[in-house]
Amino acid sequence: MISPATTAEAALNVAMHLVRQAAETPQRPALYVPQRAVRGDRPTPHRVITYAELNADSDALAHGLEAAGVERGTRVAVFIPPSPQFYAVVFALFKLAAVPVFIDPGMGWQGLKRCLERAEPAAFVGVLRAHLARWLFGWARSSLRLSIHAGRRRFFCDYSLEELRRLGSTRGTYPIPAVSAEEMAAILFTSGSTGPAKGAVYTHGIFAAQVQMLRQAFGIAPGEVDYGTFPLFALFGPALGMSCVIPDMDASRPARLRPDKAIAQMRQFTVTNMFGSPAVIRVLGEWYHQRWGSSLAGSQASASSPSAPEAEGPLLPALRRVISAGAPASPLQLQRFTALLPAAVPIYTPYGATEALPVANIDSGEILHETQALTAQGRGVCIGRPLPGIRLHIIPITDEAIPQWREELELPTGVIGELVVRGPIVTPRYYKQPEATQLAKIYDPTTGEILHRMGDVGYRDEQGRIWFCGRKSQRVVTPWGTLFTDMVEPVFHGLPGVGRTALVGVERGGVTYPVLCVEWDRTEPWAVVESSLRQKAQSLESTRTIAAFLAHSRPFPVDRRHNAKIARESLARWADRRLGPHWQPRQDTT
Repeated sequence: MISPATTAEAALNVAMHLVRQAAETPQRPALYVPQRAVRGDRPTPHRVITYAELNADSDALAHGLEAAGVERGTRVAVFIPPSPQFYAVVFALFKLAAVPVFIDPGMGWQGLKRCLERAEPAAFVGVLRAHLARWLFGWARSSLRLSIHAGRRRFFCDYSLEELRRLGSTRGTYPIPAVSAEEMAAILFTSGSTGPAKGAVYTHGIFAAQVQMLRQAFGIAPGEVDYGTFPLFALFGPALGMSCVIPDMDASRPARLRPDKAIAQMRQFTVTNMFGSPAVIRVLGEWYHQRWGSSLAGSQASASSPSAPEAEGPLLPALRRVISAGAPASPLQLQRFTALLPAAVPIYTPYGATEALPVANIDSGEILHETQALTAQGRGVCIGRPLPGIRLHIIPITDEAIPQWREELELPTGVIGELVVRGPIVTPRYYKQPEATQLAKIYDPTTGEILHRMGDVGYRDEQGRIWFCGRKSQRVVTPWGTLFTDMVEPVFHGLPGVGRTALVGVERGGVTYPVLCVEWDRTEPWAVVESSLRQKAQSLESTRTIAAFLAHSRPFPVDRRHNAKIARESLARWADRRLGPHWQPRQDTT
């Protein structure tokens, strides 16, 4: 039987999805866990954890955590990599109606310390190295009253998970309490890639809406098999009734994914759904392209080994969809990755943010056959149409707070402005950061809704599609007009010797000049590359004022979460140093 919590209010708790799956399909695999390092050339033994087992384990841990002092509303910092422990602990916390706190471990110890100081968790559950860092750097020292090691031994913590599991193993089903849609369910910190990381407050109603929207938007059905390279998104797998393959990778560094291992796991378990940042899409697509190039057109791979094309058929024949989020994926990345897929399989690139996800969606077919040509002409990056239930507004760009919504703020079609979203997936506030909340949220006195300012700029076209032009904080305001990163940078993509590009502003004499940083791959002399860049810049009004082109011989710095968003703030400082204090732009650029 399902847990006693069967009211409509209790059903809002995302843990109820796991309970239902365990009741309806107890023997369906919930997790496939590699038992040793995955081999790229043959199947690897995996442990299978069924829905019944995962649900029972989370019940036992919920009882144990409660006995240790975790209760409804307790904030619990979770530092466990993707594993059976991660899933069991998080669902146990949801069952308790406690509040898990998720912080990107890749943001560095100082960033983590600031986030934990803001979140003020009362409990900390993590692997040994997380506890060692907590002790060494004094994380959350003033708020913590309970420490739990995610293993068999305590290691100077108050409890181990194994102890808590034993404490609760004989207590049966955990009675999930009823929750309201407005009750806080979790705190998810933003990546901090374009400013200080902030803790977005997730409610039970938001999680329920996200599960429903993901199912409807992407047609995900129970019984599918998921390969999730981003842990927080992977939590939706059990909620959607999918079997989740745990990747053999460092989830905090998706750009270092081993393609042969990923392909081997997806083929071994006939994966139907894959979620990955653009860094994952790029790594897999480049790996395939470098091995076999375009001559195979994505059509040949052995059923037993992905290391050599021996039989006809796509390399990943079972995939029904690929979902890529975190930053725009370039058309070249999408094109190369489609070579691994059956012909009609879409790569979805949904738009959203930690504070509101998903918001809009577009697939690779529309990008490759229509919008990429406009992107190359400086029109921006098309992010598709808002999803059902979502309203996306475009308002004048301002860095000031907007306390209340007014209909006259809405800009007409074709005019660039700031993107603002309303809908059931919009987070209401940041945890204990009223100033940040004031700048990011708008209250609608007519409907009572909270709108979120995405921090991005863009416009709506005549077909109702939204075009992303860049981050508001990264726009370059010059005496000759405002330049937006994702309208300028794609113009130069594909030129010989050019990898990625990054538009930044450099100030001299009180004037900001646009500068283009270029990932130079050294296949062409820089003098030749620079000449082609300048020639290309003169072809469009929006790029003629670029004052300098700078060769960056190493890969650009990127965000730690998705390894995909270019750290333009860091590049701006680099460009300023590279040009030197006495640099003056050429007259023909201004």
